[in-house]
Amino acid sequence: MTDNFRLTKEAAQKYNNHSVPAMFGPLAEATMQKVQLRSGTCVIDIACGTGALTREIARKLTGKGRVVGVDLNETMIEVAQSNQPDCRHVLEWYAADVTELPFEDATFDYAFIQQGLQFFPDKSAALQEVHRILRNDGQLFLTCWRAVSPFNGALAKALERHVGTDAAVKAKAPFSFRDGELISKLLVDAGFKIARHEPLVLERRFIDLRAQIMALPIETDLRDAGADVTNKVVEEVADALSRYDKKGVLHVPQEAHLFVAAV
Repeated sequence: MTDNFRLTKEAAQKYNNHSVPAMFGPLAEATMQKVQLRSGTCVIDIACGTGALTREIARKLTGKGRVVGVDLNETMIEVAQSNQPDCRHVLEWYAADVTELPFEDATFDYAFIQQGLQFFPDKSAALQEVHRILRNDGQLFLTCWRAVSPFNGALAKALERHVGTDAAVKAKAPFSFRDGELISKLLVDAGFKIARHEPLVLERRFIDLRAQIMALPIETDLRDAGADVTNKVVEEVADALSRYDKKGVLHVPQEAHLFVAAV
């Protein structure tokens, strides 16, 4: 796999401080409200980042089970380990490529992939590998964005005007893979049966819009463009999202696909 998505420790910490509470934490909670896990089972969270969903799985899983978080980035795993919760389960962390997971066949009862599939270079190989490590009655819970969020759409427009096309494309990159029929086909081709497919809507909250923008990969583009350009971009995004303002906090909806796929 290429190193396109390997992050520095600083970037991993920034992701944890900004993206997790604003987006990935709420998404983890919304996902876990929609699924049921058998007590005392083995669960793996793939592309776990700094462990937002992993921790929510550990919180919800009853009995004494095994919960594993895996991410390509060692820096993400380091941050996840530093925030490891006290729980009754065996909790493990691994830095590994999704196409070469360090587990025997039929190891896990459940697998989760939260907003990771769109970034896997070889999606078919990744899903086949997940299928391999699941038991015969196992399930995969998969989320991918369903539509470009109002925030990213507004950000892309402002970047297009003031910074350039490359930065605008980067702002919408997480939403470039959102075709539900294509995702379904990939799952079926990898050996899964689609048990459920439904929309999932979370509310993304922005207390500090500038900090959220500067926590994204387009931070470098904005810093290169200068403070005046950055201020214009932040102001235009704030204006575009003003209808979501509730007492100084932006409550912006963001839609995802939730797939439940059985082995």
